[in-house]
Amino acid sequence: MKGKKSYIIDIAVMLVIGYISLRLSVGGEVKSVLHTLTSASPIWLVVLIGIMVGYYLVDGLALWLLAHNYKKDFTFKQAFINALTGTLFNGLTPSSSGGQFAQVFVFNNQGIPPTIASGILMMCFISYQIALMAISAILMLGNLPYYISEGAAVTGMATTGFLINVSVTAAFILGGLSKSFQNFIIHTVINFLAKIHIVKNYEATSAKIENYFSEFRHEMVVLLKNQKVFWQVNACNFLKLFLIYATPFYACLALHIHVAPSQFFTFLGLASIINLINTFLPIPGASGGSEGCYMILFGFLGQVNASSSMFIWRFFSFYFGMIIGMANFMIAKDTKRK
Repeated sequence: MKGKKSYIIDIAVMLVIGYISLRLSVGGEVKSVLHTLTSASPIWLVVLIGIMVGYYLVDGLALWLLAHNYKKDFTFKQAFINALTGTLFNGLTPSSSGGQFAQVFVFNNQGIPPTIASGILMMCFISYQIALMAISAILMLGNLPYYISEGAAVTGMATTGFLINVSVTAAFILGGLSKSFQNFIIHTVINFLAKIHIVKNYEATSAKIENYFSEFRHEMVVLLKNQKVFWQVNACNFLKLFLIYATPFYACLALHIHVAPSQFFTFLGLASIINLINTFLPIPGASGGSEGCYMILFGFLGQVNASSSMFIWRFFSFYFGMIIGMANFMIAKDTKRK
């Protein structure tokens, strides 16, 4: 894992960019936004807390279902601690790149060696990508008339986010299933990127990708052999995404912003676009990009309502997890070096 200094810098960058984004989105409506926030409904705020707690519990359940196959005495509490650790370090690092390293460390403390821990996390990743593509496809197709009616900005964001994720997921699957495609990626794509100095070390990068695809193939075989666990973990990831995508709708209800039940599916679709785009933003917590996407996609609420609901949505969908993840990391024995 990275040093403390690096994480402090990441936190500072995340908070500064987040603050600037909030200020830009609020503009001259600071008083109106503050008034809206202070009048939030406690009941709906509790509902939002419940949604996010449910999200992290389901995240832990998915991890437990996989880890339990390797270590029969592995408990749900251990899985929950591990999942919250991943939440914290994914949020602290650009493109959620640090979570798996921290989780391997915690798994090792919990009695699961790094080689097996890496496999478990790879299976989690495969299942998450499958669920992400499935729910995204459903939401994209179901909301397509709305996206088109809203113009190029919304349609472009939806299309770009979806196509990038489909391309990356397809590349992983093809690379895992086809040696020819793997060789094409390594000898053609990576070699080209090295020649134009985007990839600094061709040999090291090639070896890393080859090892990644090899591990991917192995874990795909393991997952497909255990169909029951495979579909259970997929269901957990599908539910996770549904819960996190629902937060903008309930943020509006908390702020007494009039939204009709018929808009719920549309809100899910808009939230999914933000998630698809955030995956590739190289900033800790996707700060700045998340807020900007929200203001574009939910601009129909009006500046005050969009800014206010964005504040509530961002707190519960991101900072709430960071807070409980930090508390978990500081208190839990499994997160301490043994």
